[in-house]
Amino acid sequence: MFFYLLNIFAAFTGGVVNAALFFFKHSDSSALILKTILLFISGLAAGFIIAFVLIWIFFIIAAGAVNPNKEYTTVSKFYHWVFASWYEYINCIARVKIKTTGMENIPKDKRFLIVSNHRSAFDVFVQTVALKHEPIGVISKPENFNLPLAKGFMTRNLYLSLDRDDVKKALGTILKAISLLKNNITSISVFPEGTRSKTGELGEFKPGCLKVAESSLCPVVVAVMDGTQNVAKNFPFKKTTVNFDVIKVYTGDEVEKSNTIDMSAEIHQMMLQKLGK
Repeated sequence: MFFYLLNIFAAFTGGVVNAALFFFKHSDSSALILKTILLFISGLAAGFIIAFVLIWIFFIIAAGAVNPNKEYTTVSKFYHWVFASWYEYINCIARVKIKTTGMENIPKDKRFLIVSNHRSAFDVFVQTVALKHEPIGVISKPENFNLPLAKGFMTRNLYLSLDRDDVKKALGTILKAISLLKNNITSISVFPEGTRSKTGELGEFKPGCLKVAESSLCPVVVAVMDGTQNVAKNFPFKKTTVNFDVIKVYTGDEVEKSNTIDMSAEIHQMMLQKLGK
């Protein structure tokens, strides 16, 4: 929101300055009001574009300053703020409005595993903004770490690459996630479906993703997102309302007493009921 407001402020300032300069310089013009309005609009557009470019230059420089080959062990407060702000900025540009429920149930004193459905590339954007005060490392496919701008932010915010075709690397990722949770360094986000749903229907779960919670005995936050699948088709003419609902929080004790298969089935059923399907 900070960068979005900065963009709006720069645009408005550009419009006012441009119009004011013309007004005081051509106060005897016969079509003064119309010309002033046109120049205000042109200044507005110029201010927005200039601020937009400068903001993205800032994001690019910040991302480029991260060493992608270094294994970071802590989350940088600065990079957490920048990454969350970047996601929030994109949400604002895409005209996404997030409505949340159940946020009061999220653990305040302990990192957790967050489990949610997966409908769109915007899911991570929405989740990060909804939980912007909580550092979250997302378990993501290796291809996402090749994205030029996102790669630096993902690395510095302890995102984890999960290569399902390489058992040894996948095990290393799971062990890393367990270590991060046990040491209370960052929360971890997983999508049990394993990939985005192409139909909008909730896919089958892979219970193995809950092994992270079972081994670290961390709380499990169950969240449902609805509406992200509409962002691409609504942009730029319509706003999109996205619901982010925390529907259940398992304590560490509850995780210890359960097993991944039963918990996965229970979570799947809860999500189906929340989505009305």
